[in-house]
Amino acid sequence: MKRIAAVLATLIPFACVQAQDTVTIYGVLDASVSVASGGAGADNIKRMDSGVGPGSRLGFKGKEELGNGLSAIFTLEMGLNTDTGALGQGGLAWGRQAYVGLGSTAGWRITAGRQYTPILLALYDADAMQQVYWGNTDSTGIGGQQSPNSGLGAGCQGYSARANNSVLLTASGQGFTGKIMLGAGDESTQGSGRSMSPSLSYTNGPVMVVAAYSKFRQCAADIPAGATPSWQSEVVLGGSLDLGVAKLFGGYYDYNPSEANKTLTPTTATESHYVWLGARVPLSESSTVIAQYTHETQKQTAADGVGHVLGVTYEYTFSKRTRTYVTAGKIWNNATAKFGLVAATAVQSATGLGADPRVISFGVTHSF
Repeated sequence: MKRIAAVLATLIPFACVQAQDTVTIYGVLDASVSVASGGAGADNIKRMDSGVGPGSRLGFKGKEELGNGLSAIFTLEMGLNTDTGALGQGGLAWGRQAYVGLGSTAGWRITAGRQYTPILLALYDADAMQQVYWGNTDSTGIGGQQSPNSGLGAGCQGYSARANNSVLLTASGQGFTGKIMLGAGDESTQGSGRSMSPSLSYTNGPVMVVAAYSKFRQCAADIPAGATPSWQSEVVLGGSLDLGVAKLFGGYYDYNPSEANKTLTPTTATESHYVWLGARVPLSESSTVIAQYTHETQKQTAADGVGHVLGVTYEYTFSKRTRTYVTAGKIWNNATAKFGLVAATAVQSATGLGADPRVISFGVTHSF
C-alpha cells in the first residue's frame, strides 16, 4: 500500500498539469442546394454551395497553463468546400486563422499570425446574420475590394478581413472590450499593406455598441512597382438591442480608398458606404427568423452605384450541433451598380451593370 501511495503521489501532480493543458479538434460542415440568377434575364442556375451558412472548416486550438493566470494559446484553422473537398480561401492550407499567443485571467491576450481583424469582428457583432446566409454584412466587400489584385498567400490576400503578419492585443473588463491590431502587410521596403486597427465595444445587458477603425497603406499588388503606397481607411459603427421578442441590429460601414497610384476610369470607386438594419426573431426554442436590409452606395468618378439588399432566413435547430435553414437574398442595383450577393463564403455575382442577382438556398450545417 505504501508503494501504491508513493506511485499515486508521483502521478497525481502530473495528471493535474495534463488536465490543464488542452488541444481541441473542431469543425463545421455546411452544404446547401441553391437556385440562383445573376439577373438581367439570366437563366436560373441549380447548384450545390458550401458556405451559405457558416464557412466549412477544420480547426485545432490549444491552451497550456503557465501559472499565475498566464496561458499559451494557439489556433490553426483551414477552410474547405463541402461540395468539392477543395481548400477554401483560394487554397491556403490554414487560410482562416493561424496564430499563437499568450492570454491572462486578468482579461488580456496577445496573439500573432494570420487572424481576424477588429473591423471584421465589429461587423460580425452588429450583423443580424452574423456574417452567414444571403444578405449579411460581407456584402460590404470587406477583405476583397481593399486589394483585389493580391495573390494567394500574399501579405494582403483577403486583407482587412483576415490580416497576415499581424499582432493583436485584446483587453476586456467592466463590459468593455478593446482591441488593437498592427499588421506588417506585404513586409516591403515601401511599407505596402502596413496597417493599424483599433476597436472598442461595450455590452450592458441587452445593449451592445461597437466602433472600429482601420488605417492601412495600399498593397503592393495594386500599385506600380516601387511606388509609394498611400493610406486608406475603414470605419464601422454598429450595435444591437435585445428586446426579448426580437433582437435588433444596425450599423454603418465606410471604406475610403486612395486614388493615388491608379488609372482612374468612370467606374473607379472613390468611396463606399453601407448602412444596414436587421432583426433576429425567435419563434420557438428551435426556430428563428432573421431578416436584414442593406443600402449600398459606391461613389465613382462618373455616376454613383446604388444597391438595395434584402436577405431573409428561416433557421431550425435540431441540436447544439445540427441545424437546417432556408435563406434567400436579392439585390436591386441601379444602372451604374454591379453589387453581388455574398453569404459566408458562397457568392452570386451580377451579370452586369444594373442587373439584380437573386438566390434561394436550402441547407444543413453540422458542427463537431
